[in-house]
Amino acid sequence: MLTTALIEFTHRLRDAAVPVSMVEALDAVEALRHIDLSDRRQFKVALGATLVKRAEHRAAFETLFDIYFAPRRAEAPGAGAGPARPAAPGPSAPGDAAGGEGPSEGFLRALLDALQRDDEDALQALAAVAVQRFAGMRAQGGGSTAYFLYRVLRQLDLSTLFQRAIREAREASEEETELDARLLREEQGRRIEAFRRLIAAEIRRRLVELKGPDAAAAYLRTPIEEVDFLAASPAQLRAMREAIRPLAHKLAVRIAHRRRIRRRGRLDMRKTIRRSLSAGGVPLEPAFRYPRASRPDLYLLCDVSGSVAEFAEFTMSLLYAMNEELPRIRSFAFVDGIDEVTRVFADRSTLLDASRLLARARVVAADGHSDYGQVFTRFWTTFGRAALGQKATVIITGDARNNYRDPGMDALRAMRERVRRVYWLNPEPRRAWNTTDSIMAVYAPFCDGVFEVRNLRQLTECVRAIV
Repeated sequence: MLTTALIEFTHRLRDAAVPVSMVEALDAVEALRHIDLSDRRQFKVALGATLVKRAEHRAAFETLFDIYFAPRRAEAPGAGAGPARPAAPGPSAPGDAAGGEGPSEGFLRALLDALQRDDEDALQALAAVAVQRFAGMRAQGGGSTAYFLYRVLRQLDLSTLFQRAIREAREASEEETELDARLLREEQGRRIEAFRRLIAAEIRRRLVELKGPDAAAAYLRTPIEEVDFLAASPAQLRAMREAIRPLAHKLAVRIAHRRRIRRRGRLDMRKTIRRSLSAGGVPLEPAFRYPRASRPDLYLLCDVSGSVAEFAEFTMSLLYAMNEELPRIRSFAFVDGIDEVTRVFADRSTLLDASRLLARARVVAADGHSDYGQVFTRFWTTFGRAALGQKATVIITGDARNNYRDPGMDALRAMRERVRRVYWLNPEPRRAWNTTDSIMAVYAPFCDGVFEVRNLRQLTECVRAIV
């Protein structure tokens, strides 16, 4: 039943970290009343418009939609009428072979003809042929959509196909202006990309048939805000850097809205009575004592050693991108030495690169291994004693792994007695705290809050809670 499938679909979206509220699910049901349910494209657009709110969740939606609303069609590649539906070259029953010999010229010719006509039905049939011949899904014990897509695209070489399509289209045209050439390239690029998406959809459909919906859904790409800092690949780190500024903007808007709501303070009886005199003693316009908006002076102490350097980069970048709500920030980077790096952020149009800190700041004083005790002592004597005050909030980022050295509790205790708040952000999983050389439990009593911050989602929630 459609309702049951839709409910299960929304549950799967939530499991994949795509936020779907009950109201949005009801909106989806209402939207389905106004479309042709036999048209799969309309069905997909209606669900996407009502259930997906952010671009980074689109990939998870696409995958789950193909899993739970996959078209049921018979495997008959090459069947049908017309040249747009060619028979697969080679053996009559390849049986998901690895396809190491590559596509035949007949297959490529049929694909080029379908691309020139922009025939979606023909392209869909050809995508099924390509996946059957070149993905090798039955021969592989496991794999994700991305893995099988790579295998197919490696054989098809769509870039060469794109150039060939452009060349043939130009040969068929008698006159071509510069504008015509640009439009032709854009249109052919769009068609090639649409064909790539058809291949990915066919792979997801076959994964459902081979492994079932649950196993196929397990291969969903984790949303970028859920990827752990310490386990992220270079590509994921780049995606995180691109997501920082939009996250910072949304977070700043929420914090500003929260402060506006809290501005209304206690009732001012004297002013209320004075105002009521103009209305014959009726308090038509109550007066309130508006508290002064408090924007904390932030002091960031960030460990930039080893893998936690990336976490320090994201924390600093997020806070500095919120410059309207957090105008007073002083940043310090450390390994076994500490140096102020506030000047590195003079140009706020660029994001921080952790390697720049190591090159431009004096953060290594001895052997280059983390020494929190030495760092806290140097910060307090060099910067903290003169600068810290009751309006200051200190945020420390790091894994609290002190390499079995003195923890420097006297300096941390002195900082805590001087400032308003001290918070610690640890990028390691909580289960790893206080193992081997981690002394998080030693530092925790001198902090107003200790947070596990392993990804962008937890980082934004943490900053929202403490700022």
